[in-house]
Amino acid sequence: MSKYLITPLLALMLISSSCSSNNDEATMASTTAAPTTTAAPTTTAAPTTTAAPTTTEEVDTEPPSAPTNVMCFSGGGGSGELRVKFDAPSDPSDIETIRVYTDEGSGFQRLVKTPIDGSPATQGVVWDLSVSDPTDWKIGVYPVPFGVDFGIALTFGDAAGNESGWNPVTIFINPSGVCNTSVYP
Repeated sequence: MSKYLITPLLALMLISSSCSSNNDEATMASTTAAPTTTAAPTTTAAPTTTAAPTTTEEVDTEPPSAPTNVMCFSGGGGSGELRVKFDAPSDPSDIETIRVYTDEGSGFQRLVKTPIDGSPATQGVVWDLSVSDPTDWKIGVYPVPFGVDFGIALTFGDAAGNESGWNPVTIFINPSGVCNTSVYP
């Protein structure tokens, strides 16, 4: 029985001696170094925040100036067409729409509202619109009466929805298409 105990006893002694050796522990320590730790970063200033940009642009509540020197330069006779010209605005970039009103004796009613960018009119019929000349702009509208005096007024509208005042005139178109412009009553 002792021969069976010696082998396990010898194995225990060998293991025990290898674990208690100072030389072996030094070797182990040099091959399996403890992990290094990094210190947390320190901050000396509080984090900054960026404020939302502020706008100083005011809401546009000022309407454009009214069209001036409105006058007819051709009528459509019996077809009810009219072409008028008027002074180009001093700031064309502020103008988004042109509105045409007529008064056939019962007060002004809007006949046309059209964007100047070439889009279709949102009310009425515009058959000619020219806004590229720096001196005169022109618009052709339909329908207007012929053979009677009627009032016509144009207004400008800007992108903010402000509408100018107007300078109405009286127009008469004879059946052959010749038109005359006079002072509105």
